Amino acid sequence: MGDSLKKVKTGDKLRIPATTFNAFIDTTRAFQASQRNIGSTPQSAVRSSGIILVRNDSGSDLSRYSVLGIDSPIIKPKDKLDSFKNKVAVVGKTPGKDHVGKFVVLLEPLKSKAIGMAYGAGICPVKVDVPDEKSEYLYADIADGKTGNLKAKRYGAAAILWREGGTGSQWALVRLGLPMPTCIFPVKLRQTYGEQGDEKKPATWRYDVLDPITDDTLEGNVNPVTSPHQWKRPSVGYMIRATFGYAHYDKDDKLVLGWINEQVEQASCEDAGGAYY
Repeated sequence: MGDSLKKVKTGDKLRIPATTFNAFIDTTRAFQASQRNIGSTPQSAVRSSGIILVRNDSGSDLSRYSVLGIDSPIIKPKDKLDSFKNKVAVVGKTPGKDHVGKFVVLLEPLKSKAIGMAYGAGICPVKVDVPDEKSEYLYADIADGKTGNLKAKRYGAAAILWREGGTGSQWALVRLGLPMPTCIFPVKLRQTYGEQGDEKKPATWRYDVLDPITDDTLEGNVNPVTSPHQWKRPSVGYMIRATFGYAHYDKDDKLVLGWINEQVEQASCEDAGGAYY
């Protein structure tokens, strides 16, 4: 049996065997099927959720490894349930505060309003902006208003596996996944300012917040009763200054004191018999 897929040379008579013609038809049909819209994709061809489709609604053409915040599905269940189920495809916008923990990294260059592939989970390269080296940043998340990079944070939806080093925007390898839950950690407190208060006015203590192991300053001259801190003092009374507490970082990477060991200074009461309570 001859080779039904044998190539011909210029000037040869063109004879197309039935098997060759049928193979051509089958290939064409397969290609056309792969180009159908996302509503026609059979369930067996559903793409892994690690790589998803995204429409660039940022208003600008974007390069590979740009960052887009996930806004919504392109097709919602109420509009076309089968399309929604068969392939993950989302609207991507310039990252903002509503996109913390909800973003993709482009796998290919993408013109405005075009649809292309992006990393939704897993390990990928991306640029990360490191603001300083006072702390070892282990995570990253969206940089508000920026598509060119993520921002290094103390917690976020991307774990930093490796980065070039130093500060500023730099290449890194990250693992995209679920945001790290809020971590509460112990801190040392060193009084910097204030008075203990009395029966007419509240205490006004302020503190440097320190790492309990290294004594590095995490935040300086903190007033624990102002926003975003959560400590509540009595409106009057003598307060013994704090030396220890618990804190966490909020979604804007700001340190928040939740509890400190300030306490009301109490004097014993003498009864008529000379006993103290």
